[in-house]
Amino acid sequence: MGKLILVRHGQTDMNVDGTYFGWLDPELNSKGREQVKKATTKLSQIHYDNIYSSDLKRCYETAQMINYLNRDIVTDKRLREINFGIFEGLTYEEIRKKYPEECERSEKEWETYNFVSGESPRDMQKRAVEFVEQLDLTKDNLVITHWGVINCILSWYFSKELESYWKYSLENGGICVIEFVDKYPVMKGLNI
Repeated sequence: MGKLILVRHGQTDMNVDGTYFGWLDPELNSKGREQVKKATTKLSQIHYDNIYSSDLKRCYETAQMINYLNRDIVTDKRLREINFGIFEGLTYEEIRKKYPEECERSEKEWETYNFVSGESPRDMQKRAVEFVEQLDLTKDNLVITHWGVINCILSWYFSKELESYWKYSLENGGICVIEFVDKYPVMKGLNI
């Protein structure tokens, strides 16, 4: 029986601005660092065998702060947020003005819409699940990643598709724990 401990990175200024920034690489802001300190305190009661992180700064910085057992942090590009393509660096209002047709398509066909020069949520889910499936789920794995990746993982393990993708809301610095009992996922906590 192992645990998958998912942690969302701390806040960045782009989170505050409402910017689409999947593969853009901002650092944590001061509030984000405070969120990570609180998460570290909560996590200090939880053992982990391995620690993994998205290779983007906001996650890697979170991982470095959280790594209280001083394990080697393994980065993996499959843990990156969705690539928003031409929407990267823009707010929703800017996207609506600059790319009205693409914006409409992205909302109507959200599961399969491939962001121009980016990827689709289904693509992101495929790589996120592929990452989890290669882990030894009998061990306790701490994974620092992004909102979209976490929601893809939760949606896959609890609905086998993307249908529950929007039903989870992990805050910046939030922690989610899934326990695997003979590969069967059991939700042990969300935003703990």
